[in-house]
Amino acid sequence: MTDSPQSRARSRALRLLAARPRTEAQILERLVRAGFVAEAEGVVAWLRELRYLDDDAFARDRAALLVAPGRLGPRLAERRLVAAGIPRDAARRAIREALGDEEAKRCRQLAERRAGAAGAVPDDLGEREKARLSRFLLGRGFSGRAVSAALGVYVDDAEDR
Repeated sequence: MTDSPQSRARSRALRLLAARPRTEAQILERLVRAGFVAEAEGVVAWLRELRYLDDDAFARDRAALLVAPGRLGPRLAERRLVAAGIPRDAARRAIREALGDEEAKRCRQLAERRAGAAGAVPDDLGEREKARLSRFLLGRGFSGRAVSAALGVYVDDAEDR
């Protein structure tokens, strides 16, 4: 006796979730890619009903990991959550909750760690090194305000306004 497509789709989704937490969008995409187009929506609803899928909880947990000290700034963390299928507003809310008002502090910690690897502290760096470090921090998703506060340099950051 063969399993129904619905049963195979459910099994596939459960295996995906056993490997690591995922968003509804990620499960939908993986099921559709596996050929379970007709079953995908029903399986996601079933998983949501069982509380195996919770995008808000995923966003909160993932945000806390992404913005942990020495990791990413809020902008890059937000982009990663949105790429995982979390709506932009929910991603921002989760990042704000995880980061609180510590963006400048976390930015400074990462700057110190990065500069310390070169045997310096951010305050002792020359203009060229500070510019390089500020580009690194901006690339990591920290705001211009946080980078300015961490390095004592001016960074024109139009998105902060």
